[in-house]
Amino acid sequence: MENADVAINKLIILSILNRIPGITLGQLTTISLETLYMDYFDFVTAFEELCRDQMAIESVRKGEAMLDASGRPVTRCDLTPDGKMIYETLKERIPLPIRSYLAQACSGWQKDIRMKNVLSAQCNPDGNGFYVVRLKQHDGLKDLIDLSMTIPDQTMGNLICERWKRNPQTVYLGLLSLLTGELAPVPEKHEGEQEDEEDTDPEGQPLPNQQSFLKND
Repeated sequence: MENADVAINKLIILSILNRIPGITLGQLTTISLETLYMDYFDFVTAFEELCRDQMAIESVRKGEAMLDASGRPVTRCDLTPDGKMIYETLKERIPLPIRSYLAQACSGWQKDIRMKNVLSAQCNPDGNGFYVVRLKQHDGLKDLIDLSMTIPDQTMGNLICERWKRNPQTVYLGLLSLLTGELAPVPEKHEGEQEDEEDTDPEGQPLPNQQSFLKND
């Protein structure tokens, strides 16, 4: 008969997969370990058995845009119909404190994952000695921005990507201002939010490049 702790480890993993479809293996590992109910070895054992018994699946999705540190598309983990049935039948066996934690933790992770999926920026060589930067912003239904540009060097391309991921609204409004000739509104800042250090001088004034970018000619 299956060890009770191993069974609960599997149910915890199934619970996470049920709440966050398409989670990466790294994210799944992190949330599982943060329950403090299992260590890494316990997680690997439970997840491999779930995949072996066809209750969970790990695969690379067609058209996957997110890459791992090696530049390969990341794998996604999902619940199978059999796994869903087992989870719904036995989910009450997960200790109540862990169920409560998973509900809160998965909600926060879902928000973070949605934000990461909304914005993307890539800088890749074009084969001719230049680099192509592609910036995208998606609202969940359609692309708001899908912009590609050729850049002379990788350093500049990486800088553009980092700025896009850090301040997408500012860049978006700046583009609208530049293309329409209308002065773009300054994005509102929440209470306690500080100015971006790269966008202001030591006295708190906008840098010249920001002024010229948003200037209404």
